[in-house]
Amino acid sequence: MLYNDSIVLSNEHIARFEEIWFPQGDCKRFLSVVAMADVYMPLFKRKAEQLALHPDVAYLPVVLSGCNQRFKGSDAAGLWAMPYLAARKNHLKIDTLVDERLGGDFTTDAALRHYKYMLAIQRGDDWRATVAYRLGPSELALVDSSLSSSAIVESLGSDAADLLRFQAYTNNLLRSVHVENQLSNCFDILGHFQPVVIEKPLRIQAMAAVLAVDEARLRNSNPVYTGEYLPVGYRKVPFVLEDTVVARYTALKDSIARWQPIQPKIETTELETYWVQHRVGKGETLGRIAGKYHVTIAQVKSWNKLRNDKIRRGQVLKIEQRRKVKVEKQEPVIENHDDAHLETPIDSLAVQPDTLAPRPVPVAPRSTPQTSRSSSPKYYTVKQGDSLWSIAKKYKGVTEHDLMKWNKCGPNIRPGQRLLIKSK
Repeated sequence: MLYNDSIVLSNEHIARFEEIWFPQGDCKRFLSVVAMADVYMPLFKRKAEQLALHPDVAYLPVVLSGCNQRFKGSDAAGLWAMPYLAARKNHLKIDTLVDERLGGDFTTDAALRHYKYMLAIQRGDDWRATVAYRLGPSELALVDSSLSSSAIVESLGSDAADLLRFQAYTNNLLRSVHVENQLSNCFDILGHFQPVVIEKPLRIQAMAAVLAVDEARLRNSNPVYTGEYLPVGYRKVPFVLEDTVVARYTALKDSIARWQPIQPKIETTELETYWVQHRVGKGETLGRIAGKYHVTIAQVKSWNKLRNDKIRRGQVLKIEQRRKVKVEKQEPVIENHDDAHLETPIDSLAVQPDTLAPRPVPVAPRSTPQTSRSSSPKYYTVKQGDSLWSIAKKYKGVTEHDLMKWNKCGPNIRPGQRLLIKSK
């Protein structure tokens, strides 16, 4: 049953849909989707009920995205596979840094509002509304307006008809099984996370590098943040970190802001000038010698201060030559982002709890010129087990980036190495 009506599925349809959920008889994919549905379904059903929608609407994300919050396909994305225009119409933010379709709670609100709008256009027919939601109202333009519910399936195009058949098959499949939440078997344990305040534009890559965490895991924990940078002032979906690294983030925020990727050395070819000594042989002329070295007679005469074309056997002439040599160059780091755009607060965002508000930064007392100057440079001898991060913590205001800059070294250090420490 789908929307309180039945639909006939042929053996061919059933075989095709079984292969989607159980490829080559493997049930892992189905179990993982059931696990995610087990997590999200209470939210979907509660919000559908609040809008007086049919309970079967809650199964749409299973069919459209496999309950995958990071789903992306054509112009649709997120749990509800919301098309771009539908998302913008429902005031979801989508730009180079954030895609709110990849959220959860408020994204469900937007998707169900869009579905209810389609339902009103289709005169309360859920079958038609489902097609209009996923493929657009134009898919129903040539369908007899007198047909409703499952009667329209045979009049639809193949994509629209298969969408409804697949949803009917999937709904029956989910109702016929009871699988306890398999998250612990199908996915990594999510762990504990805490929201952090973004006070200046930060690269996600920089955060991963400085905090020594996996960038892919960081992005998977924050699917709404799709860009290279984290925007300042965005509070609708907090950026979260595992609680084991929150303290490190607080201590190293400045290092993250200053971090630059290590640019690979680019190998280029340049011409190098060198001189050769040519001893004049029997019968040789300036023209023959110049041709041998691919230069002109005038150049040979100029290099050797000859007044005329006369040369003698045994005379030594110097000839300028050039050869290609490989040179390694460090490519400069070029920043290409609009800081003004990144730091612009979003006026329409919901008010966030006080815990997400930026904390006031204490102002350090001014030091006198005598205490701020250093009479001589300091050096630190690396010990076994030291890292740039642990050494930087010993000196106020010093970061790993400072140590690498002052000592012209990379992140790898060895015991016994002396590091220059400058006063800040």
